[in-house]
Amino acid sequence: MEATKTKPLDLLDKHQLSQIREKNDFRNIFALCLDWGLIVFGLSIFYYYPSALTFISAVILIGSRQFALAVLVHDGAHNLLFSNLKVNDFFSQWFCAYPIFQDNRVYRPYHLKHHRFTETEDDPDLALSAPFPITKISFFRKVLRDLTGITGFRRYSQALISILKTDGENLPDRLKGIWFKIHGFLITNILIFLAISFFFHWSLYFLLWWLPAFTYYSLIIRIRNIAEHCVTSGSTDLDNTRTTLTNPIVRFLMAPHRVNYHLEHHLFMMCPWYNLPKAHKMMIKNGFKDKMCISNSYRSVLNKAVSA
Repeated sequence: MEATKTKPLDLLDKHQLSQIREKNDFRNIFALCLDWGLIVFGLSIFYYYPSALTFISAVILIGSRQFALAVLVHDGAHNLLFSNLKVNDFFSQWFCAYPIFQDNRVYRPYHLKHHRFTETEDDPDLALSAPFPITKISFFRKVLRDLTGITGFRRYSQALISILKTDGENLPDRLKGIWFKIHGFLITNILIFLAISFFFHWSLYFLLWWLPAFTYYSLIIRIRNIAEHCVTSGSTDLDNTRTTLTNPIVRFLMAPHRVNYHLEHHLFMMCPWYNLPKAHKMMIKNGFKDKMCISNSYRSVLNKAVSA
């Protein structure tokens, strides 16, 4: 059943709403260049200065930037990446989604359903928050699965199996359907493999492109999912989703592109990521702070999530 939604005009006035709706395409051009530039930097520090320290640093850095690309995929799903919708879809697919084995054609309707039915029985993401709180031992096992690549293997293998099960009246139709779903991933990853092989060494494609995706990226996804909707009261639109405040270092490594302002994103879906802090300040200025679900750190959120 669809929940009654709080309207943006119930929270901010028309002038404030117009401010947070403003798009700045150059912000996302810079964001894309920065994310891909940091991926190249992560490859470089290990290639030119190989050691255990630079390897671990590169895995964390590249995994965090893969997640940053996923955040831009998310903004693209809301048509917030670029003002021109065709440009928005092209860049969100080919420069963000396809390289990390995502597809906005699938993600967009799924995600918009999550917004429509947040924390109700019709929410497709309800299974992510429903089991919490859990025990510390259970959480430790989940983190161990993330860091050893088990979670990532399950995620990617399930996606691949789903693609290969594409229906068709005959084999050519079925192959056409599979190619339609997987061509972007194959093309972008072949190009990434060739680029890494030319400028660095082919082995780094597996060590520093896919290993971060299977490990650190999986850990970030888990912590983000917990922070966004787990152990909230869920009684209103102001407290069924959480904003988690944090310091710049944690934000860089685990919450890029202001993804930690998740409550504001749910309340104002037309607000680009770079305007979410502004929306947060406006909400507090308008007197809604005591009604909002806000945590001051990811540690405090995790303490609640493992309190069973």
